[in-house]
Amino acid sequence: MRRLIIIIFLTILWLALPKVVPAIEGLPGSTWGDLHGEFPDPGDSNAILEGWIRQGIGWKRWDKGTKTFLLNTYVTARYKWDSRGFDWNNYLGPGVGTSIDMYAPEGPIISWGVEHIYQMNYRSGDDQPYTALFMNWYHWWNIREKKYPGSTWGDLRYEVPNSGNSNVILQGWLRQGIVLKRWEHGRQTYVLNPYIGIRYNFDTEGLDWYNYLGPGVGIAVDMESAKGPLVSWGVEYSFEKNLRSGPDIHRVDVFMRWYAWWDLLKK
Repeated sequence: MRRLIIIIFLTILWLALPKVVPAIEGLPGSTWGDLHGEFPDPGDSNAILEGWIRQGIGWKRWDKGTKTFLLNTYVTARYKWDSRGFDWNNYLGPGVGTSIDMYAPEGPIISWGVEHIYQMNYRSGDDQPYTALFMNWYHWWNIREKKYPGSTWGDLRYEVPNSGNSNVILQGWLRQGIVLKRWEHGRQTYVLNPYIGIRYNFDTEGLDWYNYLGPGVGIAVDMESAKGPLVSWGVEYSFEKNLRSGPDIHRVDVFMRWYAWWDLLKK
């Protein structure tokens, strides 16, 4: 019943367009993606593509100090694919949601919300629709006049599937680097950036692939732009400590990651 109530609530929010179009604060959208090749020891290599795209309507904007808040409803699509064909790594999930997004000039960026995703696992043919309450964040910093850039990202989700057990999932990473070289090309700034970092993933169901801790080192070329996109190309080594079962893994990743945002209304 609670899932039905949440779905009805999200549908009403999405369909209830205001009678006066100028009342809309914006049409914000964003996308994130990660394409990487994994080379574990022990184990076989794998190529993985994952990400999401989101297009919304901004209903209400307000400021508190240096922070800006936006009430936002949206449609979204989450996707994942891998070359080895694991069922949990191959899905497409369209959905709808509503969120309150917080922005600050010096960070962090935080989003709180609820969404319903109709996840279609196209290897096994199983559909796994679920509703999720979430909080995700991204923050960055530069120490000593941009000589030591660092960043962190995290996602905390409470997923309630239509059938099966609910699950609380926490995942993210923390990265601290040093600038070896910085250069400009057009409107973009490029940074050659070796770094140390740590990745983490935990859940309450105890699924093996959701429970690990992975310290590591890497080097990346990061492309920065005031209006986006943000793109990173690099290679990193991590020692993945499996917290539930299975062997610990030494892993090398070659990656490309991106994040972009827009406002179709440009108000």
